[in-house]
Amino acid sequence: MRKTPTLCFIFLVFSAVTASASSSASPAAASPQTPYPKLRAFIEATPFIDIHSHPVAGHRAYDPRDPYPTLEPPIGRPFWPVRPERIAVFDSLEPQALRAVYGYKGESVRAEDIPAIEALSKEFWAAGKRDGFNRVLDISGIERAFANTDAPLRDLDPARVSWVAFVDHLFYPFGGAKIKNISPSLGAILNDSSRAVAVESVKFGIKFNDLASYLAYVRIVLADDKKNGAIAIKVASAYYRTLWFGDVDEDEAAALFANGLAGTLTRRVDYKKLQDFIARAVFLEAGRLNLPVHVHTGFGADAGLRSLDSNPLNLESVLSDIRFKDTRFVMLHAGYPQWDKLKPLLEKRNAFVDFSAVNWMVYPRELAGILYDWLSYPGASEKIVFGSDAGVPAFFWIAARVSRDALYLALSRLIDEGIIPEDKAVLIAEKLIRGNALRIH
Repeated sequence: MRKTPTLCFIFLVFSAVTASASSSASPAAASPQTPYPKLRAFIEATPFIDIHSHPVAGHRAYDPRDPYPTLEPPIGRPFWPVRPERIAVFDSLEPQALRAVYGYKGESVRAEDIPAIEALSKEFWAAGKRDGFNRVLDISGIERAFANTDAPLRDLDPARVSWVAFVDHLFYPFGGAKIKNISPSLGAILNDSSRAVAVESVKFGIKFNDLASYLAYVRIVLADDKKNGAIAIKVASAYYRTLWFGDVDEDEAAALFANGLAGTLTRRVDYKKLQDFIARAVFLEAGRLNLPVHVHTGFGADAGLRSLDSNPLNLESVLSDIRFKDTRFVMLHAGYPQWDKLKPLLEKRNAFVDFSAVNWMVYPRELAGILYDWLSYPGASEKIVFGSDAGVPAFFWIAARVSRDALYLALSRLIDEGIIPEDKAVLIAEKLIRGNALRIH
């Protein structure tokens, strides 16, 4: 694991977000009864390791066309007009984020303010993507970001940006033209994935004549990702299939692969069996290569995502299988809204969770309640890591700001209730901010 010098960040101490005490049925944290300056100062000054991001570096002009028209968050936009009728943490904090990053002076963001913000953005990025993105991380209080991409981001600083390689295409060696009863969007995913496999197989000089040769290709791809600096691999398949990866007999999988080669693999249920077998082979090889597996769970940026498919409890299919004891799985996005159901999974030695995207979708009070609930469970403080799921600068800043406030609220409540002293709260804060991420990766 590459190590970078710890960066020293000095931040203005923000006032703790206040909230009223809540019932046990609500994921809302109570306000701390007394301030804990040592804990607050440590949380403010310690830089995050961000295990989940999608960096967008360089100036981007505002586009009024919404890249995610079926969803509420403006996650694909570098800045956006605040909608006065909407209650959303990303709207509430956008002006602060733009002030912190670009020096914006406004108290809100209206459509008529966008040209001035675009000018500030151009000036900010004039130094180039590498220096500009390092500044975004510094301003947000993030030491390193793990970028989810198809290939390493060579134009960013490798000391600050690590690569997490997408591997979903490996699960889908055959296109969707012959598969019956699938949606057009799933068919498009299968076609794109199979084309990616075809291109990659030519690159490595491999022809598939059976399942064994395909699995050899899988091992070569993962080894090449590792060689090129991948620090983990990313599975986003919850967007188009269930996260339950069944244990399929190898002979059956081999026969299904042969049908795929012959063009006679037509039933979706049969293709899922083949996907399950290949996915489990990927997970086993990732464990052998010491590559943690980051898995999208819970809500997501596509209206077609089904919460039953993305439920983190589906990962029991591999987390409860002793064959995967050497493969570390990180459940992204807290499995939200099923965050309260995954605590038993954290008993598994190879299971971890981040709260990326939750930290710009809910206010600090609700995130604090989630963290408090997890931290009250035995051993969970060793299992929780920070992620932002951010792309544009504003979301890096918002994710970090909300996370610091929520972590302070959660740990303060544990102190107030006499569960832990302040010194132990500081130790736990270090684990969630950076220590767990560095240990897992």
